[in-house]
Amino acid sequence: MMDVLELRWLYEHKVYETRHGLYLPDFFLYGVGAYLEVKGPCPNQIEIEKALDVQRLSGCPVVFAWGDMKSDVNGVNGSKLSFLKGKGLVHVDGHEFAPLIEHGLSLKHFYRHLSVGEQQRVSGSKSASDILRNLFFDLIGRDRMECDRAAHHKPLNNHRFVLHAVHSKSELAVSAFLATRLGSDNVGL
Repeated sequence: MMDVLELRWLYEHKVYETRHGLYLPDFFLYGVGAYLEVKGPCPNQIEIEKALDVQRLSGCPVVFAWGDMKSDVNGVNGSKLSFLKGKGLVHVDGHEFAPLIEHGLSLKHFYRHLSVGEQQRVSGSKSASDILRNLFFDLIGRDRMECDRAAHHKPLNNHRFVLHAVHSKSELAVSAFLATRLGSDNVGL
C-alpha cells in the first residue's frame, strides 16, 4: 500500500529502549516523519505504551494501522488508523482516506489503492513459518530479536533511503492529514 501511494519507507530501521524493553517499529515513513505500526487487532495497552515511548524519544508520531482490510468501490474499508494523542488513541476509519487518495492524488492512485486492498485479505490463520519464527524468537528473547532484525534490515534501508530524495505528493498529503489530526507541532517533514 505504501508503494502504491508513493510513501517512502524504511523497514524496522531503529530500535528504541522502552519501559517494556527494546522495541523495533515496523515502518518509518521518512518522507512524512512518522512511524507506522501494522497490527491485526486494535493495539493493546503495552503496544500503546511502547509507541508512546518511541514518540517521546524520536519526536515522530506513531500511527497504528489495524483491522481487516476489505476493498469495494468506495475504497478500502474495515481498516483503522489510530494516532497517539495525549496518552490514548484517536481512531480514523480507513475509508476516510479514499477521498484523499481519489481527489488529492489521482484516479490512478485510487484504483491502485483499491487493488492492493483486495490483495491484502488475511484469513486470520498463521503460516507455519510465522509459528516457527515466533517459537525461535521466544527462545532467543524479544530484545535480541529486535536488535538482530534492525541489523539485518540496515543495508536494505540505507539503499532505499539513498534512492528516494524528493517528497512525493502523497507524503505531503499524509503530513497535512496528520497535522490536522494531531496538531502541527507533532508532525514534521
